[in-house]
Amino acid sequence: MEQMVLYLKLADHHEERTVKRFLVAAMWVFASGAGMATAVAQESRLDVVMQRGKLIVAVNDSSPPFAFVDKNNQLVGFEIDLAHTIARDLLGDPNKIEFMRVQSEGRFPSVLSGKADFAIAGTTVYTARAARVAFTRPYMDSGLAILVRKDAHVTSLDALNDPKFVMSGQNNPQNAERAARYVPKAKTVWFNSPDDILLALKTGRATAAMTDVPVADYLVSKNPELTVLPDLVEKLGYSNNAIFMKPGDFTWWLFLDTAVNELRNGSNYAEYSDLYRKWFGHNPPPQRFYSSAK
Repeated sequence: MEQMVLYLKLADHHEERTVKRFLVAAMWVFASGAGMATAVAQESRLDVVMQRGKLIVAVNDSSPPFAFVDKNNQLVGFEIDLAHTIARDLLGDPNKIEFMRVQSEGRFPSVLSGKADFAIAGTTVYTARAARVAFTRPYMDSGLAILVRKDAHVTSLDALNDPKFVMSGQNNPQNAERAARYVPKAKTVWFNSPDDILLALKTGRATAAMTDVPVADYLVSKNPELTVLPDLVEKLGYSNNAIFMKPGDFTWWLFLDTAVNELRNGSNYAEYSDLYRKWFGHNPPPQRFYSSAK
């Protein structure tokens, strides 16, 4: 009899533990399901923009020819035109757009805070930056160039490696590393604004500056006192400028990445080519061509 009572007690204890385990498992499944439902139900920025009826885009307004204020006090530039095409294709009207003007240090906070839908601000894709924001594929591929003052009489990178010269450019670790590698004897001064870089060159505060090849070509065409050191792309490397946004919204990223791809390689390539020639004075890298199967 005593053995029977002990058995029943053990059975009851086992059943109680089994029920507890079941309840814990059920609660975990419910919580996980609720979390998944919340993630699925989360509204994409694409839906927000469509409901709002306009795009909010962060741009650097002191970065010619990407984005700058012209003599008529209008915001113009290559990136401005690209943003208008995206607004047109998404909302049916290129003018359904509001530009948020930022400087270099405000680019990433503008999207991470959610204030801007995306940014297109002369921003080179670097791995460290991709850990903070989500980039589309590049809307422009470029090599790196070095602008120099003609009166410095510098014709090579080796000649620029001299303490009497001052290298300049955008204030980022990559430019600092290149300067330390190729012109370690030259002094350096870095700026957050492309306008400040140009002003430093024009006033003699800087002898040279690193920038993208298309930008260098544009600035030389507008400033005859400047020239570009030849044949440095292979040595200095290549750069890619891309649209970027707050990470975590695949639907919104996919739309913007598709929009860029259609400009670079698809149905809007002819328009992209026209805009590229308008602002940089020459053709863009060629569209991908496909031959029919034989």
